Amino acid sequence: MSITDFRNQWLTMGLVACCGLLLVGCSLMTSLRDKATSVVNPFVGAPVTAAIDGKTLIIANNTDETVYHLVLPTDILPVIEWAPCLAPEACPAEQRIEPGDEKRIAVNSVVREETESITVFWWGYLKKLPGASIPPMEMDEIVVPLPK
Repeated sequence: MSITDFRNQWLTMGLVACCGLLLVGCSLMTSLRDKATSVVNPFVGAPVTAAIDGKTLIIANNTDETVYHLVLPTDILPVIEWAPCLAPEACPAEQRIEPGDEKRIAVNSVVREETESITVFWWGYLKKLPGASIPPMEMDEIVVPLPK
């Protein structure tokens, strides 16, 4: 066996092994995605989680403080401008989630036919610093894919 034949044999075996691993990985990801009817923020102990249960979006406040939220179809985010309310007293009551509580929103009240995911923006206010006109806030977002 020549060096070239030996090299080609190892390259072929490596290519077959890589293709096999790729197929196994893709099939696992597909089966996991197909079984998931809801997506929850994957971090255990996350301050806020979001999941879709049937036709309902559930946003859970896992903190000891009140949080506020805004839910939008992800596909419209590039064309809109929004900002959270500047202080807790300026936020509408429907955006409020008390500590340990959850908010349920009908998915069809948020999405359009071509929507593939929902983005949940949430924020909480921290203690107002002396001399500050507005309290600082913690803010994050969760993207929730819609079940197919």
